[in-house]
Formats: sequence, structure tokens, C-alpha cells
Amino acid sequence: MTDSQHPAPQPPPRKRRRSAYISTLLVGSAAAVMLAACGDDDAQKTEAKIFPSVQACEVEFSAEECNAAFEQSRQLHQQNAPRFNDMSTCEAQMGAGACQATVVAQPDGSVSNVFVPALMGFMLARALQPQSSYGYIGGGSRGYYYPRPVYVDRDGYMRSGNADIGRWSGGSRESFSRSSVPTSVSTTVSKSGQVGTPSRTTTRGGFGKSSSSFSGSGFSGGG
Repeated sequence: MTDSQHPAPQPPPRKRRRSAYISTLLVGSAAAVMLAACGDDDAQKTEAKIFPSVQACEVEFSAEECNAAFEQSRQLHQQNAPRFNDMSTCEAQMGAGACQATVVAQPDGSVSNVFVPALMGFMLARALQPQSSYGYIGGGSRGYYYPRPVYVDRDGYMRSGNADIGRWSGGSRESFSRSSVPTSVSTTVSKSGQVGTPSRTTTRGGFGKSSSSFSGSGFSGGG
């Protein structure tokens, strides 16, 4: 058999670096936010890590992972934070100084002011199962996590989108803002990626009236 009949040797496949997965996360984060199904009965209790800052996250995860998680949480906050028609209504639920004004585009091309809770931190909630559709493989010993924004109301209850996450162990929003360390809570996570329990608050324009909730997007916190 001649050399031309032998297939040329192929180089071994290159392993994709974790940064490639994180890049995929950031590029697709907006597309990955979708409406969670009502009455999701596959939800289970799981652990979530709450971080008041990227630096607090780096106690348990890499800087690359923490920056990626914060960036996606920030994007989700911009897209899906509960919106209030006026500052007083927002502060009635969240506390004095806990809200901020933002501008949103209307279908007719005009813009209007709305008021949203200030982003206080972010969390990483452990996923119930790996999801190949996320664009990640493996996950290492830590598994898969959902990054989500965190708001804290005047009584120390943490929320994300229109969902309740749990109560801050420090007891108040002010103590959360002074914290520099991560904390753990037990919260509900569904297989579809819905984190937390839908809020029962029905005040017009507030929690329970958020246009959508966060589901379906995660990143691998392997190590």
C-alpha cells in the first residue's frame, strides 16, 4: 500500500477552555431568558450562594467565573427587574433609597421613566441537572449553577425578578450592603431553571407584576 493510500494522521482534538464556555454564556444570555412555566411542579430545594460583590464571590469561585456570573446577573437585572410607575411605590416595598430610575423604550418609539429595585448583589443557585443546551459540558465537582441578580427589601428579604429567595441572615438591607462575605441559603430551583418562589405580592407595578422571570440560563462552576 502506498503512502497516498494511508490517511494523514490527525492532531488530537483540542480541549475547549472554560473561558470559551463563559463567552458563550455572555453572548447568549439575552436569548436564554424566557418565561417560566406556571405551576412548575418539578421544583426542589437546593443551595444558593449569595454574593454582595464579585470579590465576595472569589472566596469560593474563580475570578473568571465570578465576573461572568455578575455580568449575566447585571444583564438579567436590566431586562427583567420589576418595574414600578413611581419611586414612592417602589420604596414602599423595598425601602428608602433602595430604588433607582431607569429609562425604557416604548413600542411607539418613545421613552419613559420607570423605577426598579437597585441591584444589591448576585447569586449562584445550584442546578438540579446538567443542561447540554447551555453550551457547556462537564461541570467539574461543583456542578452547574444559575447566576441571578439579587435585590434586598427593607426587611431583609432577598428577591430576584418576581421571585422570593429567602431572608438575609443579617436581618436588614443595610446589613447586606455592609457585608463582604458570601452566604448560603436554601431556595427552590426547578429543572427549567426557575429560581425561587414566585412572589405573592400583587401591588400594581411591583413584585408579582414583573413582565417575566429568569429561567433556562446557567454556567458551569467546575473546579
